[in-house]
Amino acid sequence: SDGMPVTRALLQQWSKPAKASEGAAEASQGGDWQSFRSEHFSVVGSNSPRNQFPMLSGYTSLEWARDHGGARHPCIVPGFPEVRAPRSHSCDEWIFHDYKTAGYATMFASNMCDWGVMEEVYPLDTHHPPTDHHLMEPWCRVDFDVDKLYFRPVSRCIGGRPAHAALMDYEAQFQQVYTAAGGRTLQWSIYLEGHEPSFRSMGELDAALAAHLVRLRESRGADTALFLLSDHGIHYGTYYDGAEAGRAEHARPLFYSLFPRSFLKRHPEIARALRVNKRRLTSPFDLHATLKHMLSYPAAPQTPDWSEAAFRLRPASILSPIAPERTCEEAGIPPAECMCLVE
Repeated sequence: SDGMPVTRALLQQWSKPAKASEGAAEASQGGDWQSFRSEHFSVVGSNSPRNQFPMLSGYTSLEWARDHGGARHPCIVPGFPEVRAPRSHSCDEWIFHDYKTAGYATMFASNMCDWGVMEEVYPLDTHHPPTDHHLMEPWCRVDFDVDKLYFRPVSRCIGGRPAHAALMDYEAQFQQVYTAAGGRTLQWSIYLEGHEPSFRSMGELDAALAAHLVRLRESRGADTALFLLSDHGIHYGTYYDGAEAGRAEHARPLFYSLFPRSFLKRHPEIARALRVNKRRLTSPFDLHATLKHMLSYPAAPQTPDWSEAAFRLRPASILSPIAPERTCEEAGIPPAECMCLVE
C-alpha cells in the first residue's frame, strides 16, 4: 500500500464512520462504502497459485497438499500432478459455479497473458476460465507479452493507453450491461502492476485505481461489496532481499473489504463482525468462506471438509466474529508463512 498513497488515502477515508449529513448526500448519489482493513491477513504460500487456489475453491494446490496434508480437490486429476489435465475432465467446484447457480453472471479478467495460477488443475485453463466472460487476449500479443511484463518495470501500454485502463473499462461495461437488465455479477480482476520489484508500475496504477473505485462506488455502492487485496507481497528484488521487513511484508499483504453502509445499517451484526475481525488472523481460505457465506447468509457457509486432513484447518467467514485465539494452523497458514500476531 505504500506504493499507492492515493488509493490508500481513499480507503482510509472510507473507513471512517459517516456523518449524518454526509450519509444523506451519499445516498442521493447512489450509495457509499464502509471499508475495513484486515490487519492480520496472511498468505498461505509463496506465490499466486498457492494463494488464489484457496480463494477460488477452498482447497489447496498439490504442492500445499503434499507438504501439509491438505484436503483432496475433485478437480485435480490423479496422475497429472505436473501438467494440465486433459480436456475430457470437467469440474464445477469453483466459487464461480456457486454464484452462477445463484443467478449471477461471472467474469474473470487480467491485464496479463498467462494467468499462471491453475497449472495443476482443469478446467481453470489460463485462456478458458469457468466464467461467463473473460478478458485476457489483448495482452497476449507478442509486442506486449514477449517481455513477461510482470517481472520487471517495462512499458505496460496497449493501444496508446495503460494496460489497466482497458481492464477497468471492461469491468465497468460488464457490470453496467448486466445490472441494467436486473442481473447480479461476480467479478474477479487481477492487476499485475504490483508484480515487479521497483513499485514503479504500481505507482502508475495508483490514481487510476482510486478513480475507478470512486466511479464504482457512485454507480454500485448501494448494492455491491468489493474485496481489494494482494494475494501475496513482493517476494523478490531489493525491497524483499535487502530489508529485514521483506518477509513480513510478503506474508502480510493488503486486504480491504468494502460494504455498502446501507447494508451494514440493516445488518449491524455483520458490521460488528467486520470491525472485530480487522484484528483477527485471516487467510485466503477465509475469503473463500466469506464468498460462500454471502450466498448463504444467515446460514453458515458450506466449505470443504478438512476434518480428515493432517492440517487442522478451520475456514472462517469474516461476516461472523472470529475467535481471538485462532492459530495459524486453524487459518490454514503453514509454519513457514506464520507471522502470528506479533507486531
